Amino acid sequence: MTPAEVRDLLRGRHLAVITTNGPDGTPHSTPVWYLPDGDSVGIIADLDSVKVRNLRRDARVSVVIASERTPYRYVLYRGEAELLTDGVGDYPPRMAERYLGEERAIRYLAKQDPHPPFVVIRIRSSRTTTWIYTAEL
Repeated sequence: MTPAEVRDLLRGRHLAVITTNGPDGTPHSTPVWYLPDGDSVGIIADLDSVKVRNLRRDARVSVVIASERTPYRYVLYRGEAELLTDGVGDYPPRMAERYLGEERAIRYLAKQDPHPPFVVIRIRSSRTTTWIYTAEL
């Protein structure tokens, strides 16, 4: 995919799947919301979540974002995660509005108040793989 096609895919409201490594090396995959963040994506996770505990021990991570309809396409990020806590307070409302729309986001966030302690996961030193299938099925 071209960089423009990747940006177009990331603008969509797809679920991402983040995969971390468990203590015994077993992959741990979780569907998550994401925010496009330059050439990468930002993902919110509670501080005590399994994925954050895994990343504190082993920063290797992959995130795949795939379309659900034709043209089928995906982008896969692989690298090391960076856990951000400073300057990320705007992530919950931005992400909720992106996925739910303004009115539903307000109701959703009201139920989350106060929001549990969280981090933003961002991949650094990532290697990106993309794929697109445009032929008629």
